[in-house]
Amino acid sequence: MNAQYFNLILCVVFVALIYFLMIRPQRKRDKEVSNMRNSLKTGDEIVTIGGILGKVIKVKNDTVVIAVGTDRVKMEILKTAVGSIRKQAPGDAPVPVPDEKEEEAPKKHTRKVTPKKLNGNNEEKGPAHEESKEETPEA
Repeated sequence: MNAQYFNLILCVVFVALIYFLMIRPQRKRDKEVSNMRNSLKTGDEIVTIGGILGKVIKVKNDTVVIAVGTDRVKMEILKTAVGSIRKQAPGDAPVPVPDEKEEEAPKKHTRKVTPKKLNGNNEEKGPAHEESKEETPEA
């Protein structure tokens, strides 16, 4: 009878130990990450879980629009893809956030690309690429 109580107490201790050492800290981290993602605001600099650095332009329900790179390309990502909010160093100048209402200037160096026609051998077809069929004189 004494051994049964000891085994029961030992099992309860192990379950409590696992809860306080593994489950509770993970839930706490998950809650902090969830609060961080829900507190995103325009102007925050973020790092995605894929390593992309960007600045928040617009926050929606489940997504965030960020500006990425020197030419400030806009990307829409899920909030769950945000890994952390990046802290600016004191000497860094803030990067201006492009206004969503401004019309984008036409892109420079645009050209229309037409697909090339291929023959059955996946080779380009055209006068410069046609095979020359020369007949050899028979001896």
